[in-house]
This record gives sequence, C-alpha cells and structure tokens, in this order.
Amino acid sequence: MKVKAEVDYLIIGAGAAGLQLAYFLQQNQRDYLVLDGAEQPGSFWQKFPRHRKLISINKVYTGYEERDSQLRWDWNSLLCDDDQFSFTNYTKRYFPDAGDYARYLEDFSKHFQLNIKCQTKIVKISKNQQFLVFDDQGYVYKSRCLIIATGLSKPYIPNIPGIELTENYFDFPFDPEEYINQRVLIIGKGASGFETANHLIETARVIHLCSPNSIKLAWKTHFSGDLRAINTPFLDTYILKGQNSLLDGSVEKIEYRNGEYLVDICFSHADGQKAVLAYDRVLCCTGFQFDSAIFDDTCKPELVIHDKFPAMTSEWESTEIPDMYFAGALMQMRDLYKTNSNVVHGFRFNIKALSQILEEKYHGKPLPYHTLPLQPQAIVEKVIKRVSTSPGLFLQQGFLCDLIVISKSSQTAHYYEGLPMDYVRDQAKGIGFANRDLAENDQYYTITMEFGEIEGDPFSVKRDKDHNKAYLSAHLHPIVRRFSKNSLLYEQHITEHLENDWRPNQHPGEKSVIRCLEFIDQSDYSQFQSSYAQKLLEFFEQEISFTEPSVPLTLVGSK
Repeated sequence: MKVKAEVDYLIIGAGAAGLQLAYFLQQNQRDYLVLDGAEQPGSFWQKFPRHRKLISINKVYTGYEERDSQLRWDWNSLLCDDDQFSFTNYTKRYFPDAGDYARYLEDFSKHFQLNIKCQTKIVKISKNQQFLVFDDQGYVYKSRCLIIATGLSKPYIPNIPGIELTENYFDFPFDPEEYINQRVLIIGKGASGFETANHLIETARVIHLCSPNSIKLAWKTHFSGDLRAINTPFLDTYILKGQNSLLDGSVEKIEYRNGEYLVDICFSHADGQKAVLAYDRVLCCTGFQFDSAIFDDTCKPELVIHDKFPAMTSEWESTEIPDMYFAGALMQMRDLYKTNSNVVHGFRFNIKALSQILEEKYHGKPLPYHTLPLQPQAIVEKVIKRVSTSPGLFLQQGFLCDLIVISKSSQTAHYYEGLPMDYVRDQAKGIGFANRDLAENDQYYTITMEFGEIEGDPFSVKRDKDHNKAYLSAHLHPIVRRFSKNSLLYEQHITEHLENDWRPNQHPGEKSVIRCLEFIDQSDYSQFQSSYAQKLLEFFEQEISFTEPSVPLTLVGSK
C-alpha cells in the first residue's frame, strides 16, 4: 500500500462546497487535503447546466456597501475574508454564464492557495481506525475525518420498463436543430426538464413534460429548487395552446416500434385514465443522486429518500459512519425542498457552521459567540442588526438560526450566529457532541427569518398594519422563540419589512426607499423604522428576568 498523504481532514470533491470548506479549514490552520478527479476545481460548471445559464442571481447594484448585506443578493460568491474577491467582479449579468463561475472557482482556489490535488480519480473508500481512500494509480490517502463534497453526481434513473431507450440530460444532444419538427417527451418537471423544454421551443413540433406530480412554483413555495420564473416561458406555450403540454402522470412503459417511441402513461388526476402516446424522442430529465459506489462495506453510508441522499445527523455527520461528514448539495437532506441547502447560496453558510462544529468537536474550540450584558436594549440592538444584515438567516429561512443562551453563572447573554436550528434543538436534548453552554443553561432563544402562510394568489396578499398582528406577516420576517430545554415557551414575530432592514433611523445603503409608513397607534409615520425595535424591546423587557411569569404574558406580535 503506497501512502500518498495522511491528513486530519480529507475532502472529496473540489467544487464550490469542497473549496468553501477547504477555505475555512485553512483559516483555522488545520491539516487537510482536497481530492478531485477533474483537471481543475469547479469542473461541474464546465458542463452543467447544459444551457449554460445559471439561475442563481448575481445582483451587482444593491445600494449597500456592507458585504453581509450584499451577499443576500449575491448567490454565487463563496465566503471569505477578502471582500474584493467577489463573483460580482466577474460578470454583471443577473443570471450569469456557468463558464464564468467555473473560472471564478478556479481563481478562488489559486487566490487562497488551497491544498487541492486534481486529476485524482477515487476508486475505493474504506475504514479501519482511519479512512483509507484509494485512487486509480494505486495510491492511498489516510485521514481521521472524511468530508464528502461530491454533490449529487450521477443521474437518477427511475425504475420504468424501457427507460434504457431514453436519452439522458447528462449527454443528449443539446443543439435545437437536432429536434426540428419532432415530437419530444421530457420525463421530469424539475429545473433540467424546463431548461430543456425552453431550449427546444423554437424547433420541436410538440413538447410534453411528464411526471406524477403537478409543478410547484418557487414564487409560491419560496423554495428556489421549485420552478423559477426564468424557466417558465414554456408555460405560455401550454396554457395558450401552443401545441405543448404538461402531463401529470406516471410513465409505466416505454417501447420502440416502427421508428417511434410508444409511451404508456397513467394520468394522476383523471381517475386512473391511461393513454399510449407516440414520440420521436424521449428525454430523461429526472435529476441527480448521490453516488455511493466507491464506498466498501466498512464505511458505506446509509441511503434515504429513494436512495438519492446519504442519511446524516444535524451536524451533517453520517448516521452510520462516525467521522464521515457531508458538505454542499448533499446537505439538503436535512431540509429537503424547504430552504436552500441544495445550492451554493444556502450551503456556503451551512459549511461555515460545519467548520465551527468540527473545531469544537475535534479541537476543543468552543463555538464562537458574542457576550452581551443581560439588558434588553443590548440584546435588541444585536438582534435587529442581525436580521437586517445577515445573509445566512435571510437565505436559509428557518433552517439556520441565531442562538441566545442565558448564562446563569455570569448573568450575561451569549449570542451565537448562524447555527442549524436542528442542531440547537438536538443539543438541548443532549443528542450529539455536547455544547457546554446549552448543557449548563436551561433558557435560550432562537432568532430565525421565515415566511408566513400564503393562501391563494401569492401576488395578492393582504397585510395588516397592526404591529400586534405581526404573526400574520406572509412575507419574510424575523421570529424570536424562547425555549426552556426543548420546550417552546413563547414566540415573538416582527412585522415584515419592504426592504428587509429593521434598523431604527439607519439605512447603510445609498438611499432608502421607504420614508413614511403607517402603523396603528403610531402618531408620526416617519418614525416607523423605530417602531420595529420598540416592539421587540417591549418583548425583551418582559422577558429579561428569564423566569416563568406568575400569569401568562400577552406578547406583542405573538401567537
């Protein structure tokens, strides 16, 4: 066995996730190595998405100079301490070209001199006391911890008789001229399916998109992985009878006879009605899944959700294999179809939290926190600043939280930033590696930003101008929750804000938009900005004793 390297942390995959974690490990002066089979970092974006346009926004002009605020609308830059090393300096296009992103990632790895070894194809991973990673040249790499950052790297192939007759998104011809006057069935209604359909509108005779379930629109679900407006031109050709259709149904069988594909479909909303439809091409756009083939039986992670994802804890550690972690798009298993752990603008903040968890767990370095005096004003100022500027809370809605732990011994508040809500709740239950602060103190608060419930048309939402009904806010707004151990005691909502900036009498951008806003019981509408903090201050003034009240409190904006 030829040992090529032995490190504390071995990262498999030099995409955005692998580079982001490598950056944090390097900042913490840890012994690590990144392995990737491609010729350079970020190779995924050299091929995908096939139409070459990213749907992660790149907003250059935000009116804000603070880097944190800018990152709310810069969905592509990795987190780093060099504010000038931003993807917004590579292109001004709102939906940028994937090639620019591949170039940015390669430059990122060079700029920060990350320890990466490319052109290293991994063929097997095993474990005894350490992880043993074998490459195709016969070399082995050893590590104490293994982090898998390969993403969902192989196509998900549904179990349909005849599926082998289809052409897959990974490699089907993408030139629209190849589909002139053809009848095309696309299996799958995700981003890749609609991306393909829009690409073929001008040349294909008929395009059908088929899957068992109806489409979900991102502007209603707030999940960026659902159908985005940029991919909706195809909907016009369906609704306005442009020969194309969306089919809600299960593909039961595919056959090729007499020069055409015959597809058996059972419709989902027609009392089990079945049909056989004929096409010239059948394209499979059913998404991606985790590739576990390289793991032998000593360290094969458990797979869940149709075997698409590895099972993991709230620390993103394998449920079956200790010291094996997952970074990047694989992290979405913890918040599937809810927030943005499936894409860079979400998982970069998860990875920052993961790096802090690794520091505490393996190096005895406590999670970082700010110490605040146990005074309502100090706590409110910190909360208001965070919900007004934090990109992690803003983009990982309800999944990442800020945590305030009330220290009995020092009579101070410890303010932690950007932790997974599930991790905090597990720590309070005593699950996982124990955080001393939560183990020693009963009382804690979480701060998240979350959407409310929207019924009906998401573009016609009724709002209430009463601060006391902040819990009715349908759009993104802050929520403060008080827990005792793992029991929820109170919940305080702060009314939604058009500019998502709740700081009183302050707007760090070039010019604010809102100058006056009416609220009930407010005499001077120009002072609306101060009213948000005032309502939160009233809440913490009632809470500051951090003891159970003798009578129930009626909390402003609470459920």
